[in-house]
Amino acid sequence: MRVVAEGQRAADIITRIHALAQKAPSHKDWLDINATIRDVLALVRSEVHRHGVLVATHLAEEVPLVRADRIQIQQVLLNVLINALEALSGVGDGPREVVVRSEPDAAPGVLVTVRDSGPGLDPQSLDRLFEAFYTTKPHGLGLGLAISRSIIAAHGGRLWASANVPRGAVMQFTLPRGNEEGG
Repeated sequence: MRVVAEGQRAADIITRIHALAQKAPSHKDWLDINATIRDVLALVRSEVHRHGVLVATHLAEEVPLVRADRIQIQQVLLNVLINALEALSGVGDGPREVVVRSEPDAAPGVLVTVRDSGPGLDPQSLDRLFEAFYTTKPHGLGLGLAISRSIIAAHGGRLWASANVPRGAVMQFTLPRGNEEGG
């Protein structure tokens, strides 16, 4: 049953990415961001163990539902989390941690933060991280963050990166609550 469910999930992802490429309207429903975060963390559990990373969650109890395409938001979370895990794979000494946080945003909406203790980001490249085909990985395509930013923007939100103190990277995005008409 899990194989069938994962096969269907993969088919849904391909369909939605195809629709995104064709600029078709996304399929927005009311979404619980905390449930979505938990689902994506379950998907990356084996990667977390493989990289020897401790993942902590700080999910606010009172976050509003948002109008969003569940599959697209899962893809953004998946991309950001995999980037954090891969960044930590090169860390020798020190903590290997990822913290995922959700909290209400003043918009009103939701703010999601993924903070890692990896090597961090070059301050000179922060603006370029979201450009198509720009990558910091030896075998990266440079499309993940560009697509993720487009998805978040299509939902009326914003995705950005900053340095984590004392080391690492912080990726954050906002999603507005939306309205009954799907906006």
